[in-house]
Amino acid sequence: MKKCPMCGFDVDDHATECPECGCPIADTSGFSLKGGAAPKKSNSHSMGTTVSTGSGLTDILNDGEEEPYSSVGGSIPISLSRNDVSDYEVKHKSHVGRTIFRIIFFAALAFGVYYLLDYFVFSNKKAYNCEDAVDYYVKAINENDIDYMRGIMPPYIDDREGKAKDILDNMSSLHINSYTIDEKKMYPDKDIYELQDAIKLQTSKTARITSAYNVKVTFKVTVTGDSSVLSNGADLDITMNMDFVEISNKWYLQVDSYDNIDYN
Repeated sequence: MKKCPMCGFDVDDHATECPECGCPIADTSGFSLKGGAAPKKSNSHSMGTTVSTGSGLTDILNDGEEEPYSSVGGSIPISLSRNDVSDYEVKHKSHVGRTIFRIIFFAALAFGVYYLLDYFVFSNKKAYNCEDAVDYYVKAINENDIDYMRGIMPPYIDDREGKAKDILDNMSSLHINSYTIDEKKMYPDKDIYELQDAIKLQTSKTARITSAYNVKVTFKVTVTGDSSVLSNGADLDITMNMDFVEISNKWYLQVDSYDNIDYN
């Protein structure tokens, strides 16, 4: 039994109003005066979320409690547990990880393809010793192949293709039948340092030369085109002093060494 707060009359526990004076009595049995269910506290760690069919998605974040759900807009109460959020975070991180892995994988694949092409396809355009460099020089002239000539142009030259084309144009009236290396002298370290300084001064680039040779070569050639100096069809010997430099395990023609050409 409980007492009416107005007149003190004994009232039944489930009564909603005093039978004596008509005063409203609070219902202590777990139901509100209107008969609706009273909000309860939740012991679970959940987050109350309201999805409104009229206004979109509304998130209400709680820690240990649920707010009374509003029915405005025909909203549908949904409960998201912390496990659900943890699963989402794990999946999100997994997706980011897979994306990063794909980027690294395709970058490595592209590098591998470039390396294989460079090694198996373009390696024949790179000289790995002085003799290779002379041989590619001869092939470039006889086949009018700019790729071979460009392959022995030093990396510190800005327009290697243009320089290669100039050399081919100058030698276009000649066919090299054979050649012999008459002399091969290694540059002393002092001369290499001086050459690097000269290249730095001319090109503003650093040429990391590890070795260098001066090579005296005699070419047996036939004149195959019009020339103001040579007769068409004539056979003659040409002697050149050619300098070759080694940079990153590749050999290149030091193009300034073309100034001395002896037509015999």
